[in-house]
Amino acid sequence: MRTSTSASPLAALDGIRVIEIGTFISAPFAATLLADFGAEVIKLELPDGGDPMRTLGEYPPGGDSSYWWSAMGRNKRSVALDVRTPQGRDILGRLLEKADVLVENFRPGTLDRWGITREWLREKSPDLVIARISGYGQDGPWRDVPGFDRNAQAFSGLVYVTGEPDMPPQQAGLPVCDFNAGLWSAFGIVTALLGQLRHRQPGGNEIDLALYETMLPFLKDMPQRFRHQGRVTQRTGNTPDYVSPGGSYRTGSGEWIFISGTGDTVFRRLMHAVGRPDMAESEQFRQNKDRVAHRPLLDGAINQWLLARNTDDALAQLQAADVPAVKIQSIEDVMTHPQVLARGNFLDVPDHGEGDVCMPAPLPRMAGMPAAVRWPGEHLGESTRRVLREELGVGEEEFARLQALKVIGS
Repeated sequence: MRTSTSASPLAALDGIRVIEIGTFISAPFAATLLADFGAEVIKLELPDGGDPMRTLGEYPPGGDSSYWWSAMGRNKRSVALDVRTPQGRDILGRLLEKADVLVENFRPGTLDRWGITREWLREKSPDLVIARISGYGQDGPWRDVPGFDRNAQAFSGLVYVTGEPDMPPQQAGLPVCDFNAGLWSAFGIVTALLGQLRHRQPGGNEIDLALYETMLPFLKDMPQRFRHQGRVTQRTGNTPDYVSPGGSYRTGSGEWIFISGTGDTVFRRLMHAVGRPDMAESEQFRQNKDRVAHRPLLDGAINQWLLARNTDDALAQLQAADVPAVKIQSIEDVMTHPQVLARGNFLDVPDHGEGDVCMPAPLPRMAGMPAAVRWPGEHLGESTRRVLREELGVGEEEFARLQALKVIGS
């Protein structure tokens, strides 16, 4: 565990201004990734409550927002602004005049109903990169269907192939589509900005990403199996259907490890390690397709060997044989593992004078112009006064009037 560091003097995205009008995970995560590398992110939240992410998960003692919010809101300035009102939209327009990126994840048409149309955005900032994330995309017959992460997992084909064959389909234990949407969007935003810079093309780009689309590139050969062979991939649980041996195995001490016997050379090393050199050299298991066909025989030999050993001994012998094997880790195992500690994968960040808050370190690591956590998620509206008064020149009387109308909060 390491403490946070100050921002690099050469932050890669320094000078890029991002306006985030997002809630929950996907758009906020995209903006967090950009902010980690130095982009100036202004997060607009409704004055009455702000982003619902503030209320998700566990809270620090006496805190008014969750630990998760401290991580997701890091490096951003919170401006409490009701963009649904004419006055709020006017302020948004003034902010956009100096912005490079707008990222949002409302249902298609929502911003249009508030008067924040594509034409209005282009009028305010002709070169603006607009990133839109929604359940099913900005067009198509399902455009207006509501969808959250778990819906996207189910729709994408991920849930159908997750779980044991004789049990109900199983969603992932984490919101993988939401987080992947943030990753894809941040990649798209940086690509659009780089494209504009390299090719000197006037006019901003627009990114349209559906939550379910974020999993389609991860479906390996499932689309090809169906298109060319008419085969529908089914659930195989913890046992991959395309390679053998490999999967989750229980040790004699009752813990679970994951072994990958992928490839002819690794397979032979694995079978020698578990005391079955005969299987390693048998013609019956020469190719991967043969090993898949005879999986029960291989798994039986591996299980017999593992049940006679505790987890530490089994892993030590497998790793000594250069076989990819690892304990299936809990969060306690992850956060106390020497490799994770050596890599500094988690940070302790001072949080508003109320102690430190733990959060994942920014990724990816870069030797030059690295990412950094400069501050945790702000209180709702913490930067409203500074942004409106100092940057937009809103007078004190006007500021007070907007507060009274509940257009802004601070």
